Amino acid sequence: MATSIRRLEEHDQVQGFGCGDAALDNYLKRHAWSNQEKSSIGVSYVAVDEGAPNTVLGYFTLATASAPREAFPERNVRGLPLYDLPVILLARLAVDLRFAGRGLGHALISEAFRISLRVANEIGCRRIITDAYPDRIDWYAHYGFVSIGAADAGPQRMFLDLRTVRAAAEST
Repeated sequence: MATSIRRLEEHDQVQGFGCGDAALDNYLKRHAWSNQEKSSIGVSYVAVDEGAPNTVLGYFTLATASAPREAFPERNVRGLPLYDLPVILLARLAVDLRFAGRGLGHALISEAFRISLRVANEIGCRRIITDAYPDRIDWYAHYGFVSIGAADAGPQRMFLDLRTVRAAAEST
C-alpha cells in the first residue's frame, strides 16, 4: 500500500477512522477541520492510501505554543531568554487500528519533524513538545523526546530539541 501525507482537506473521509482512543477519534471527526480552516489554531496532516486518496489512515496535528523556561531542565535552556519559550506543539498523532504496525506512526512523526524544522527555520523555535499518553512514552522516547515535569494520572509532557532532529536529518 503506497501512502502519502498531506494537509487535511474538507472532503477527506474521517468518519471511519478508529485508533482505539475516543478523544483522538473525536478530534479528527469533529474538530480538526474547523480548527484548521475556521479557527486557525492547528493544522492536521493525514496519511492516505494513494489508491483511496480520501480515506484517512492516520493523522497528526501541529500548532504553535509557548512553554515556561522553568519547565525545561536547566542544561537545555542555558543561554536562552528568561521568558516563555516558543515551541511547536505536536498536539495529536494517531493511526487507524486497521493500519497499525505498518510503520505509519514513524512516517507521520517523520513528516511532523520535517514540517517542524521548516517552520522553526522560518519563525525561530528550538523545541517540539507533546503530551504523551503513559503507554506511548517509550515510543516518543525512542525518537529522542525527554519527559519534563511530573506526570499525574494523565499524559506526560515531553520535549525534543529541534537541533537533534536537524542533526539526524543532515546525517542521513
